[in-house]
Amino acid sequence: MRQYILCLCLCTLVLCPTIACRRAPAPAGTPSAAASSAAPQQDYFHIALDQLARLDDFDPKQSLVQTAYYLNRWMEDVAHDDAWQGDPLVAALPAELRATRPLAELAKREFTVDDVRYLREASWARSIAKWVAERPDDADLRPWLKQLQARRGEPHAYELSLAAKLFDWTVRNVQLDPLLPFPERAVGPTDKTPSHGDAAQSPPWQTTPGPGYTAFPWQTLLYGHGDAWLRARIFILLCRQQQIDAVMLAFDDPRAKPRPRPWLPAVLIDDQLYLFDPALGLAIRGPQGQGIATLANVREDSSLLRALDVGTDEPYGAAQADLARVVALLDVPPEALSYRLRMFQRQPASGEPLFVTISATDLAQRIARQSGVSATALWQAPFQTWAYRDALQRRSRQEPDVMRQLMFDEMIFDTMHPLVQGRIQYFRGNFEKTPDREGAKGYFVEARVPDAIINQIESSPEIQAGLGIIRTRENDVEWQYRLQMSKVFVTGIKRTATYWLGLTHYDTGRFETAIDWLKQRTLDVAGENQWKPGARYNLSRTYEALGELESARKTLLLDDSPQRHGNLLRARYLRERLERQRSADPAAP
Repeated sequence: MRQYILCLCLCTLVLCPTIACRRAPAPAGTPSAAASSAAPQQDYFHIALDQLARLDDFDPKQSLVQTAYYLNRWMEDVAHDDAWQGDPLVAALPAELRATRPLAELAKREFTVDDVRYLREASWARSIAKWVAERPDDADLRPWLKQLQARRGEPHAYELSLAAKLFDWTVRNVQLDPLLPFPERAVGPTDKTPSHGDAAQSPPWQTTPGPGYTAFPWQTLLYGHGDAWLRARIFILLCRQQQIDAVMLAFDDPRAKPRPRPWLPAVLIDDQLYLFDPALGLAIRGPQGQGIATLANVREDSSLLRALDVGTDEPYGAAQADLARVVALLDVPPEALSYRLRMFQRQPASGEPLFVTISATDLAQRIARQSGVSATALWQAPFQTWAYRDALQRRSRQEPDVMRQLMFDEMIFDTMHPLVQGRIQYFRGNFEKTPDREGAKGYFVEARVPDAIINQIESSPEIQAGLGIIRTRENDVEWQYRLQMSKVFVTGIKRTATYWLGLTHYDTGRFETAIDWLKQRTLDVAGENQWKPGARYNLSRTYEALGELESARKTLLLDDSPQRHGNLLRARYLRERLERQRSADPAAP
């Protein structure tokens, strides 16, 4: 019953913002500032690292604050680096983005809660990349990777193999949302420094949703969905923790909005840029349909992109683009450019390193040496995200309806709810129950409230009381609305936990069980369910893992999601595999 009460208490907070804003008590077992006040100055960094490692175990609001406190105590004794300078590429950003809060504070020594969230994001990415790296190579890629190893050497093939695994994880775990058109400005762009009023008219500052900037990467990871550009950011984030350079390629078309128009991420390995398309959910195929194409490949042979058309009705848009005008956009979050994160990165620490800073200029120089890239620049999406999220927070403080919706959509992910705990344990690769913790599967099961209870939320005073839903001064209409929203909220949590259980069983090799959670408990259940597109794709991947290629192909053909184009291509590739198998063994089914 504990988790059910928590679910409904969260619903109460969603509809009562004044309650939700109260600070939670300090989590038990977390060192307090007073208890550590006598610690030697040099120990504060290690205390902060310990806090960072334990963020998963305590109330996030309190532990984020405490981690920032210890980092700041450490910084008090760190000698100032007079040689530090901001990255010169920042000056090329539009003035409205240079005015965003993190860029205005690059030189500050004081860590913020947002900095700690960024460190936590990197920690999650490091954990994911570590266990994904241990997975076997894709069976279709394996022969080609062996050939590549013979031509280019083992390190080259290994890095590309690793990038392919990280891309695959991203596609399976970040369900694709539609890519919104880039919204129009309320005022025209100008090369001059805009006034504060002009900056406020840009779409992110107006809280107008647009492509690639509605969520931070840590939110995309936690929520499990995002558009193609957000998917690209997750892929690049994972590559960063494996020290693989990755950039977002874009077309410098004067008619495009924004200009340059992002296309897809590419990983730089030695002197080659390998192409992965997050909108399709596929790496671009190389010559003769083998392996992964490079930018050089598609520039030499445009038919590689035309092969991505699905009939005449669904052409691959980039096939018509000018490949001579390809720009490399650098996904460099503002936190990665700050003085304080640079000091953090320089500090020796035991254990595996956490890569949290980026020299944008150095990366630009490495990329610029590639013949297929005409220019490099900072990708504006990370900075637009800050503008959008800050503006949304300000608006929520002024408009109760906006606050209520924001809390309903996002608040659970800032709690210790079993759904969140399960997702984080999944990131860490802790799938099964151990003596120390429940494990991802156990947490997801705990988050699933029985239908018998959900169906009585609106009608049973006993269920309401047992779940902690207490009527206050609401009139009948308000009370019924809160009951309805409570039911919607708990149902949504159950559906999410069900879908994520399917993913977890896939990653632990329990494919038959994964089919049960993805098909019988998600796709076959009547009614709307936001996770059906992801469940259909992952069900197909599960059939594929079992060698049931025809079932995998037919499952993809039923798709009508934003990833439909890529899924139809994958279905085509599965048909080709089936034909090859039948040619090799005519007796095969």
